[in-house]
Amino acid sequence: MKLSHALIILILIITGSVAFAENRKVTGLFSTFDASAKSGDISGAEIHVVPNPAGFSAIVQASEGAPGFPEVIDLNVNGTKIEFSIPENSASGFPPGKYFGTVTRKGLTLNGPVYPYKDYFMPRTDSFWQ
Repeated sequence: MKLSHALIILILIITGSVAFAENRKVTGLFSTFDASAKSGDISGAEIHVVPNPAGFSAIVQASEGAPGFPEVIDLNVNGTKIEFSIPENSASGFPPGKYFGTVTRKGLTLNGPVYPYKDYFMPRTDSFWQ
């Protein structure tokens, strides 16, 4: 009887560890920020996905000329799929609305409410600000 309880506990620990490891694949920095050589304007977006005690958060910032304010948002994560919302009063530079994404080793493909964030690929990279 004790062996079966131990086995069940071990299976739960391993299963939980596998699920956590799978979800950790979503962490990283994804950026398309680039500065114009002529004007110095910055265009693109940057999303940094990090774990938090309750799941995952992202620091988001977008720019069409002048960068928005970095904003921390909560993420819903299911495997390598992410989902988040940008509120109406956001100053992040991202248009308000729901965003869905798929994370791979190469980057994040984001689908947002408006252009240019429809089928928008953001490679894994260092931050533009480094």
